[in-house]
Amino acid sequence: LSEGYILSYLFYENGVIKYNGKAKDGRFNKNINDETLFFTHSTGKSITSYIVGHAICEGYISSIDEIIDWPMMSNTLYQGQRLRDLLNMSASDRHTVNKRSQRVMGSNKHHRDMGLDKIAALLDGTKKMGDAVFYNNVLTDIIANYVVFKSGDKYNELMRSIFQDKVKIKYRISYEKHRRTPAILKFSKYWGKPETQASYSFHMTRTDFLRVAVAMMKDYQNQTCVGKYLKKIQEQALSWYKYGPYKKNGRIYFSRSSKKYGGQFYFDFNGMSNRNVFGTNGYNNQNMLIDMDNSRIIVTNSAATGWDLNVLMFNPIRDGVLPK
Repeated sequence: LSEGYILSYLFYENGVIKYNGKAKDGRFNKNINDETLFFTHSTGKSITSYIVGHAICEGYISSIDEIIDWPMMSNTLYQGQRLRDLLNMSASDRHTVNKRSQRVMGSNKHHRDMGLDKIAALLDGTKKMGDAVFYNNVLTDIIANYVVFKSGDKYNELMRSIFQDKVKIKYRISYEKHRRTPAILKFSKYWGKPETQASYSFHMTRTDFLRVAVAMMKDYQNQTCVGKYLKKIQEQALSWYKYGPYKKNGRIYFSRSSKKYGGQFYFDFNGMSNRNVFGTNGYNNQNMLIDMDNSRIIVTNSAATGWDLNVLMFNPIRDGVLPK
């Protein structure tokens, strides 16, 4: 925290924040404080899944096995698929997104530089190919907008009930919206509609990261409806193709320590195979690691991945002891 890449480190156990550290004042143009906003990056994928759980429990979505029936996406490979397959990144869409996972076939733009209606047009006529897990950024934005579509004019109410009523965020949370795609010949009939603009990339403070993690943990432990959703996505998680903790640089890449992935969360971490530990991982290690059995959480916000995750995340979660 005084000279490395980590900007914020929170260690929570049994209702108490046992370590609350931030980068030393004066190191950057702006000091890190409790009102500093961080991108969740891909940790927002897991938050989007948590929102899906609430949408199911509120009756907007029937279950994780609901069949996608979405007019805007009706002529794409996602129509007719189970929501479960989208959540598990097993939607057979490897051929539609480039390897960097943020460009849709037929476009050289970042997928968030266009509305989802434009993405649907680019995917027009596509079919499923293969069945391998393929982690990509476009898919979770599709899930985020599916929630908007299914909840309709109750969407804002749903989001308020999650973030304000349950999580009890202290500061404003927002997500990075898709741009409205400029018309070339004519506007799409879905142009500018809410179901074209949602994303998984949230802006949150360090302590609100923790509040979200605590809410997830309490739902799981109390076996609420959303807690049962979390347990279900854990039970049906799939083998994770990036697992390999002993490969070069494995200690600094979060996903290499996870054997399973499901419902937009990482599970079954190296050395903790029999533990109910949920992991989220965002670019440059905006991470949450939640031990559901021991009420233990670590949240990190970082400027780069160049630090040892075993020392600072996995071992402390496993043992309940902070690094020296």
